[in-house]
Amino acid sequence: MLFKYPQLLWSLWLLFIPILIHLLQLRKFKTTPFTNVRLLKKVKAKSQKSQTLKRWLLLISRLGLLAALILAFAQPYTASRSAFKKQELVIYLDNSFSMQARRNQNSLLEEATQELIRNLPKETTFSLFTNDSEYRDVTVDEIRNVLLQLNFSSNQLNLSEIGLKANSYLGNGPDALKSLVVISDFQESLEGIRDAGKTEADIYFIPFRAEEVRNVSIDSVFLETTSGSINNLHITISGNYDFGSIPVSLFNRGSLIAKSAVTYKPEGTSELVFSLPGEENIEGKVSLTDTGLAFDNDLYFNINTREKIRVLGIGANDEFLIRLFDDNTTQYRSVTSLDQASTLVPDQDLVILNQLNALPAGTLDLLREYVDRGGSLVLIPSMTMNTGEFNRLLGFYGLSLGKRVQTPLEVTDINYAHPLFKDVFREEVRNFQYPSAKEYFTFNGRADKILGFSNEAPFLTAKGKCYVFTTTLAPDNTNFTASPLVVPTLYAMAMRSRSLPTPYYLLGSESSEDVAVQLGKDRILSLKKGDLEFIPRQQSVGRNTRLWFSDAPPEAGTYVLENAPVNRSFSFNFPRKENDLKYLDLDVTGEGTAVMDSISEMFKRFENDSRVTGLWKWFVILAVLFLLAEIIIQKAMK
Repeated sequence: MLFKYPQLLWSLWLLFIPILIHLLQLRKFKTTPFTNVRLLKKVKAKSQKSQTLKRWLLLISRLGLLAALILAFAQPYTASRSAFKKQELVIYLDNSFSMQARRNQNSLLEEATQELIRNLPKETTFSLFTNDSEYRDVTVDEIRNVLLQLNFSSNQLNLSEIGLKANSYLGNGPDALKSLVVISDFQESLEGIRDAGKTEADIYFIPFRAEEVRNVSIDSVFLETTSGSINNLHITISGNYDFGSIPVSLFNRGSLIAKSAVTYKPEGTSELVFSLPGEENIEGKVSLTDTGLAFDNDLYFNINTREKIRVLGIGANDEFLIRLFDDNTTQYRSVTSLDQASTLVPDQDLVILNQLNALPAGTLDLLREYVDRGGSLVLIPSMTMNTGEFNRLLGFYGLSLGKRVQTPLEVTDINYAHPLFKDVFREEVRNFQYPSAKEYFTFNGRADKILGFSNEAPFLTAKGKCYVFTTTLAPDNTNFTASPLVVPTLYAMAMRSRSLPTPYYLLGSESSEDVAVQLGKDRILSLKKGDLEFIPRQQSVGRNTRLWFSDAPPEAGTYVLENAPVNRSFSFNFPRKENDLKYLDLDVTGEGTAVMDSISEMFKRFENDSRVTGLWKWFVILAVLFLLAEIIIQKAMK
């Protein structure tokens, strides 16, 4: 038992006053003669015993009365050990997309927010953070409106990140009572459940989960070009229950252009195909409606008319290059010497040094600067060339051509995993008519082997965007230009020389794209959607400008390129990882972690842990009882 005013306990010395009064016999008895005193002696003895008992009872009652009053004014109370410690409360409120799931006609986020507002004591100071916002040292009244207007976020912190961030809100004092409250649906994507114990605080998990976990989502969209005039738009849709048939709508710039229905498949993924014009810019959106999560019901995409890739061939005997690049995707141009190409090289996407015998010293810096600025360079040697001149160029990248080997070999080694052959081969080819070469140069340096001879010597290597053949492609030396490998190999080099438009990008992912715009001193490219505008990181690469989208826009949608002479748009969508509604098993938690059924239960526990029980009323009641006891004694023992 503790006292609010312990200094008043000194007043207990006043208890000696009634003790002294009752102990001192101030009244003296007089002796009165009487004729017959035998009976009076008996009465006198009995009266003296009764008075003695009465005096002791009155002493006890008065002592009790005075002591109870003194203790009541000292205000005694009882409290737990943690009642007077400094309270440090940090709350994590999960506002990720998975909290859009519904319970009691409200989203899980709305349920959690309303319960938090109802149960947080108004005088409690706490810190709260979500996946994309934070509020330090606030009360519930200060952030009530903010909580009620909280938006969903595409970000989601895992438990390890939650614990580390919570530590930044907590003080270093060892005597403080630190608590971290995690309010979430605890999807499996939070992961690292034991890592949350790294914080110094006591951790409380409060799960909010939907009554029925059902969801249909648009997973992805990709294009398949069947001809120059038609694009097939493939849409993959998944659901975690048998939804039967569900309508899917296709929009272009907000106008409905097609509608169809997709049916559920037991394997969980269904596909729908729309046919679109191939030569039309489309700012599209695929949309469906379901009662589950809302963020994955729309997917934005765009189809931009592609600009032709500029390919420059330098050298004679380029008939195979003319045949290869004579299409609607590439623009091929050829010159016979590097002197003629000096003004053309900086503006090209792909430069092919085709069987040149010499490399003038004046062009060395030109080619090196071209590659360093992001251009793609292909070296097809001549068997009679001066290797020393070309090795000066290759030496910048740690490569060189060696001696000439006159041994016929087949090209049998295909590196299917190389990015150049991505989406070219569906499977490794076994029964294949391999090309061959009569002679080749040895190769020195560390580079990626793309094609190789049967003796493991390289036929084609790559270092970044610098590609080197180790033999001439002249028909009298090799049949490579007549083999099926020539098209996917050289054409893939052209496709990779410039990042081509993609239907959409995921917000927060590392991605980039080249646009045919030259940056000037006063030109900065930006992307705009309605009133929203953001400036991506950008760099001049030859005649192009490369845009990086790691700093994503704030919202999903289609954004138009501003301050540029070309008509381009880019679509961004939220990642779909949260549409997999699988949850963590909270029965397995780390030490110092408790799972609570509700927010109200948690705050009741906090209240009990910090409860202070005042006892002064009981001492007042006790004083009254002693006063009544004295009155009864006075009346009953006259």
